[in-house]
Amino acid sequence: MNQSTNQTEESADLLISHATICTMDASRRVIRNGYVAVNNGTIVRIGEGNIPTDIRSAQTIDATGHVLLPGFIDTHTHIFQSFLKGLGADHRLIEWLNRSALPYGALMTPYQHRLAAQLTCMEALKSGCTTLCEFFYTDQNPQLADGCIAGMEDTGIRSVFIRTFQDAGEDYGMPACMIEPAEQAMEEVSRLRKDYADRGDMLSIWTGPDVTWSTTRDGYRTMLEYCLSENVRYAMHIDETEVDNAMCREHYGQDIIPMLDDMGFLTDKMLGVHCVNLTDDEIRRFADHGASVSYNPVSNMYLGSGAAPIRECLDAGVNVSVGTDGAASNNTTNYLESLKFAALIQKGFSRDAARITAEQTIAMATNGGAKAVGMEDRLGSIEIGKRADLVLFEPRHLTSIPMHDPYATIVYSSTPENIAMTIVNGRVVYRNGSFACGIDERDLAGAIDVELDKLRKQLVNN
Repeated sequence: MNQSTNQTEESADLLISHATICTMDASRRVIRNGYVAVNNGTIVRIGEGNIPTDIRSAQTIDATGHVLLPGFIDTHTHIFQSFLKGLGADHRLIEWLNRSALPYGALMTPYQHRLAAQLTCMEALKSGCTTLCEFFYTDQNPQLADGCIAGMEDTGIRSVFIRTFQDAGEDYGMPACMIEPAEQAMEEVSRLRKDYADRGDMLSIWTGPDVTWSTTRDGYRTMLEYCLSENVRYAMHIDETEVDNAMCREHYGQDIIPMLDDMGFLTDKMLGVHCVNLTDDEIRRFADHGASVSYNPVSNMYLGSGAAPIRECLDAGVNVSVGTDGAASNNTTNYLESLKFAALIQKGFSRDAARITAEQTIAMATNGGAKAVGMEDRLGSIEIGKRADLVLFEPRHLTSIPMHDPYATIVYSSTPENIAMTIVNGRVVYRNGSFACGIDERDLAGAIDVELDKLRKQLVNN
């Protein structure tokens, strides 16, 4: 049976036919031989069987043998860290920050941020991501944010740019150049929202505190007042390690999440990143206030932080999404790899193979991601009226042959080689190794090597 917004002749910019469609809608409907019609970036028709004669399309893609699913939503990364893969390896969070991310982050230029954004976003697109959330904390120069956004837009990915702030933290190693009053930070957030207001939902501007040890109580209050008055969403690293609560107890006499709850900080506009050390009570608080979680399994293992209580969060009704984290603590932006870790870590630590299923993992990457970014009405499932952010998965590669179940194959048996096509807002941005933006991977690698050589020389001279 076909779904349609119009039974008369219908024009489409793009028509995908003969695919196995994992809709990820509320009923988890799978259409074995289906088609999807797209017009002006929006899904206008979904059906099963042959293409109806009343659809006229400018471009038709025969997806025989492929799986079509909603684009993945990476709810946490740090783009500049794509320059730093492998630096600071085998150290815990604070030591790793002071050996890699912070020294380089304090020196990088807007052009270098643009190159890093191209690298990160192209790798994300190549692994099935259609939306990327950039958690930006190198705020010492306003032009750095513009360079990062330019690089994101170069690639055609849907972007969430989270301009964070630090108003303290030198005693924990935060460079003085990155510290600013919260009021000044919110002025810059307002500037970005104004300058990029014409991007629609292809670019969203958020804010948030960076980490607990670089945020004062007054900083939290200032940011919260701004976000609630201006209807701005926010994210923060929280409960990634025991340092969060230790610092908060020392300065404020209580753990971080109860303190934020007392301030009214836990809302449905909040995305909590990592959440490794959430207690049962804190999970309940997240659920009661509608706050979302960004689960970053690879970086939590890489830095020895531990395994987040994801099953407990889901059972309590907390919305959970999946992030890769920055490529200096992952060390890639390969979202498919993060999905496999997301499932396996939960199984291994609990010794329960059914603790998180493949289908639940895909749901966190699609439905959960869409809700986490406040776009569940537009993203996260293949339904009429939603944005055409889609991924075409080709299972006929050695790693993934044979495919018995599409969810299991995607989560446990895939690599970026399986991503045949990534479509954002109805536009094909990646197809079989080529990017519509025209950026060549080897040329990009050469440009990054030149800039890294400059950064290394600066660090030596400093």
